Amino acid sequence: MPRVRKGSEVEKNGNWYARIRWTEETGKRKDLWIPAKNKSHASEIVQEKLQEIKEHGENSLDKSRITFAYLADYFEKNYLVAAEYIEGRKISGRRSLEGLTAQVNAMREFFGKKPLRSISYGDISRFRLQRLKTPCFRTGKQRSIASVNRELALLRRMLNVAAREQWLIKNPFNLGEPLISVADERKRERILSREEEQKLLQACEHPHRKHLRAIIICALDTGMRRGEILKLKWSDVDLISGLITVRAFNTKTMRERTVSITSRLTQELNHLWDDSTKNPDDLVFGISNNVKRSFTSVRKEVGLNDLRFHDLRHSLASRLDDLGFSLAKIGSQLGHTQLQTTLRYVNRDKSSIKQVANALDAFNSESTTEIAMEMIN
Repeated sequence: MPRVRKGSEVEKNGNWYARIRWTEETGKRKDLWIPAKNKSHASEIVQEKLQEIKEHGENSLDKSRITFAYLADYFEKNYLVAAEYIEGRKISGRRSLEGLTAQVNAMREFFGKKPLRSISYGDISRFRLQRLKTPCFRTGKQRSIASVNRELALLRRMLNVAAREQWLIKNPFNLGEPLISVADERKRERILSREEEQKLLQACEHPHRKHLRAIIICALDTGMRRGEILKLKWSDVDLISGLITVRAFNTKTMRERTVSITSRLTQELNHLWDDSTKNPDDLVFGISNNVKRSFTSVRKEVGLNDLRFHDLRHSLASRLDDLGFSLAKIGSQLGHTQLQTTLRYVNRDKSSIKQVANALDAFNSESTTEIAMEMIN
């Protein structure tokens, strides 16, 4: 086994260093030089490293040289890869790689060749602040807290990988107050009104947009995610029983669920089936990646510039809430595993909020009348 010979404080060219020297089993001598502020600081580093060796072994010293850039390359090669499935279950990789490389590049630019073990809680906090101040590349607008939270979640994941590989002793994320606060994210409250829905669907009357019309109706009437809709195959659709099976490997939560088909969605699906090759393995909507562009074109055409495709899912949740469905049933329809998630989707607009006051006014008026009648009698 390698054996550490000594640790010492060394001054070189006016700069102080902590030096750890050991000899490997092969007889090769190795030195680790760590910059220090002064002799006292160098002494502290020496003691820290000797303690690290005692707890984690001499090989820990070599691993202390590993930089964030190395981790970023390793993570991209081994973790930012397409998902692989066995019997419908994801065993490795990620379902979506969109935007992840750009996020890793932003981290690589900030942390660079900084040794992993020198990255502090304060460094991550400064990275968070810098990202919040950096406008979005595509739009030039203020970067949202939710967007930065997703980057921080990815960074935390990367540092957890480093800890498992023993390149990092402790994840600095765990050394202070939580840096990811979902509560600070601005809740999106965009709900599609019936009038706006009609405008959107009318703009899809063109033959070239028949698939988009069906996709929008599917999103509004089932609450399926965009990816779930685009990956839907005819073998997942039962027009006779009026049910759609959302396969586990197409969902965000990796849980299969079944959703019902409304009358208008049945009509759209029948049209698509009539025009299809009748192959059960074909995609229902025949679109794999360009719906975002066509949806953007339609919503801008009818003046709904602030509408996002995901808002259609929120709209269904709010409509089901207005119809009196419980959070549990709404969450089951949307494929949520936690009621707290469903609560974020149930966005009550001003008219539905006003209904609460109207109902209470009616209750209060009725109660006042009953009390008055009792006093008269």
